[in-house]
Amino acid sequence: MFEPTNISVAMCTCNGERFLAEQLSSLAKQSYLPAELVVCDDASEDSTCRILEVFSNTAQFPVRLYRNQRRLGIRQNFEQAIRLCKGSVIALCDQDDVWLPEKLARFAQVFANGADWICCDAEVVDATLSPLGYTLWERVGFNRNQRIRATDGRLFQVLLKHYVVAGATVAFRAELREQLLPIPTHWLYDAWVVAILAGTKKLTMIDECLQFYRQHGHNAIGGERRSFLGDVLSARKVSRRDYLELEFARWQQLAERLESVNAPEWVMLRLGGKLGHLVRRAEYPGSRLLRSPLVFSEITRGGYSRFSRNWGSVALDLFNK
Repeated sequence: MFEPTNISVAMCTCNGERFLAEQLSSLAKQSYLPAELVVCDDASEDSTCRILEVFSNTAQFPVRLYRNQRRLGIRQNFEQAIRLCKGSVIALCDQDDVWLPEKLARFAQVFANGADWICCDAEVVDATLSPLGYTLWERVGFNRNQRIRATDGRLFQVLLKHYVVAGATVAFRAELREQLLPIPTHWLYDAWVVAILAGTKKLTMIDECLQFYRQHGHNAIGGERRSFLGDVLSARKVSRRDYLELEFARWQQLAERLESVNAPEWVMLRLGGKLGHLVRRAEYPGSRLLRSPLVFSEITRGGYSRFSRNWGSVALDLFNK
């Protein structure tokens, strides 16, 4: 079993006074305390830093607060927090969630059994912590078959289709940090971290809700459920050309990083398939009439089912310029 001195919690804050105290309280109530809490505050203009200072006076573990003089944004701020952690395990933490008391104890137990990185599920709740009736995995469509693949070491295949693991539910061995950083500009910090980890190490999943994932209308990344129609309508608002150019740039960045850290051959082959799918979509003609047969051909060959998030991607290609 890991000693408590080995687990660092990396938290980023920015104008988080509304919910921060509840999250800090949940960290203090962990049955297995962290070695430290590393907080990088992104130039908050409210009482966030004061709340952290007061908490640090009573916490039973070190609280190291770093204040950014200028706002870095979520990606760079989390990169900074990850770099500053001193523990042998790093657990990522949002400012507005609430962890159940046994979360770190369960994580420590799994790491003691040899895990490289871990994630858990979360109960999605509203601003008052009332359950919304579904979990985070249910919200993102991380179904049973996909979880089986993840357990078998094939999470990367699932990620080529859509993102299913939130950063706030993840912990990893600090020795993996160097292959994760720096985080490229086109990526959300947690999508990048999870993609690199999944492309190089086997995930150990804890199929339990070990935290509350709060929805309050101002989340940087939300967890509210969307319908099929919502996905389609959302796709209609997107510039197809701009989206595909950005997607290709992002996945090319991932391919270059994974190649540099000697990712397994099957990962690189799958990633090549993803890039090929994006290239074919980008080459569709401007005319919707001429484009439609190519879209249906890509459906038939399994491109959308393996490499795109949902039917919203098909709608994007059928209806958008």
